[in-house]
Amino acid sequence: MTHEFNLDTYVDSIAAQVKHYPKEPMYYLRINQLNCIYEVLVNGEIVTGNYSLMQYASATEINRAILKSGPQTITYRLYPVGDLVKDEIGEGETITTLLNSTEISIDVIRVDDINTYESITDDEKLVVKHQSKKNKETGSFIGAGLPYYEHTFTFNAQVPYELEGWTNGIDLRKLDQKKLEQAVVAEYKKIQKLYEAKDVVTLLDNYYHSFVRLAVSEYKGKQYIKEMVEEIYKPILIDNKDFQPIRDYKFSIWSQGHYVSLEHPVFPIKDKRIQGKPSFWFLFKNSNGRLRAMFRPIDLSIPKDKHKEGEFNFEFAR
Repeated sequence: MTHEFNLDTYVDSIAAQVKHYPKEPMYYLRINQLNCIYEVLVNGEIVTGNYSLMQYASATEINRAILKSGPQTITYRLYPVGDLVKDEIGEGETITTLLNSTEISIDVIRVDDINTYESITDDEKLVVKHQSKKNKETGSFIGAGLPYYEHTFTFNAQVPYELEGWTNGIDLRKLDQKKLEQAVVAEYKKIQKLYEAKDVVTLLDNYYHSFVRLAVSEYKGKQYIKEMVEEIYKPILIDNKDFQPIRDYKFSIWSQGHYVSLEHPVFPIKDKRIQGKPSFWFLFKNSNGRLRAMFRPIDLSIPKDKHKEGEFNFEFAR
């Protein structure tokens, strides 16, 4: 069906929905952590994660998780470092709980206009500075001794656009969770068949609303949109994809209950190569004949206007 798909027409359709404004604000997170690995969610959507001991120098854009102006939530999930220290220095114990010295700091940054963004000093404005809490008596991390710690705080954003996004979906938390999980696994297998058949038309139609949300929230032009689409489009055309079994997954509902996905657990760590990555993945040989892995995030929602009792009429959320 690939002959029916016109990439330029598809890109033009997305670009036509992007509006531009006198000022185009962007929001970022700058994160520093100690003695933990983490995931950070904005409005319930995972925007970044760090499963190593390294510190990320660059900030993370988060506009894609902001649908409109007003209060926004940031949630961070902290996990123990496991064998990371032992792997780095060649000795030590497996760490299975968060330590007294564990901490994380998150700066929420606003740039008033991404088009004139030149200098961190001049253009970035600190919206909120959050520091993980410590025990008042001991001075140690409040979650020390736990295998997992989660905390949520808020900030206010002002953006010139408004998107429907996940708010069009039903609250999946209210459904029978066992039946929902079984339906998600079955949907993943249907999507796998579309990938195997290289059904570009159906798959790109499913991804369309996600592309629009990304392009609108980040004020993107045609060239960026085309590159974004090609990141999904090109893997569909890979020959001899060897899909891996969907197993040992974490069943996750997020974005205030509107999205559902399957991914490999962050902790405990069974295989660092797939840690925290989507459960939808395949192996393939690249142009040099080397075996490579490709992970595709598949997040599903059920639109309110498609919901029928006892049925699971999924749409791609991303």
